[in-house]
Amino acid sequence: MRVDEFDLEQREKAPIAPSPGKCIYCYEILPPEELTDEHVIPYALAADTLIFEKSCCTVCQKEITRYEQNVLRHQLGAFRAQVDAPTRKKKDRIREVVIHFIEVDDEANKIRDLGERTIPIERAPLIINLWQSPPARILEETVSRPDQPWTYFVESEVNALNKQVREETGANHVAMSLGNVNKVKYQRFLAKTAHAFVSAKIGPDAFEPFLTDIILNRSDDVGLYVGDMPGVHEFAENPENTLQMSMGRLTTGPAAGSIAVYFQLYPSIKSPAHVIIVGKPLVDLDLVFPEA
Repeated sequence: MRVDEFDLEQREKAPIAPSPGKCIYCYEILPPEELTDEHVIPYALAADTLIFEKSCCTVCQKEITRYEQNVLRHQLGAFRAQVDAPTRKKKDRIREVVIHFIEVDDEANKIRDLGERTIPIERAPLIINLWQSPPARILEETVSRPDQPWTYFVESEVNALNKQVREETGANHVAMSLGNVNKVKYQRFLAKTAHAFVSAKIGPDAFEPFLTDIILNRSDDVGLYVGDMPGVHEFAENPENTLQMSMGRLTTGPAAGSIAVYFQLYPSIKSPAHVIIVGKPLVDLDLVFPEA
């Protein structure tokens, strides 16, 4: 399994996959004018890095937008603004965040509500919200893993803001809301990215897909194929790279032979290591993709 590393801040273009002449999600064969370019890594994270030319129909694109925009604008919107991630419309860039504060006791139990504060984005603490999960159920792993939001924040910035609210309100201990994550929408986003990555790497006809119903909002059973597997990879050669993805074939267990994609955003902050089971190969992967 070879790790592909991308520096989202550099926004460098990786090799572009040519059009397959069909939509990679519904598999309908369509003329080029009815297909759009697909950003395997969404534009809002990496601009035009890794584009699959003319590979998504407008119907599927609308279904994907329903959850992908929620992840990029709501879950990651403030973080993207803070790190100056790409955006097509500068006027839509988040300029402030609303943070909810509460007073807590020594055991972190809520005592009273301290209300909300609207904070300019340049003064807001740096926070990124993802989701951590048990391994995909198809793997039948016994690894214990929480199924809950995962948050990284700059502690000094959070403490400074909590101190300010503590001084304003006279509270002894203050805690803040660090944001929300919609688990199913986030995991659909991972499924879509993994499926597009494999389709671009080996072609949409080189595997039997597992994820199309999930991607197109026809199934909510995301946890069957999407989860985390800590320890699959150590850091790749350059820990400064902000996204690591790789494609490989499972060799053991009930899903042996299936294609899996490893996906980790900002690995240097020890973020969740997502592993998505994408499908069954229909060709010899050693011939079409030796690194797999």
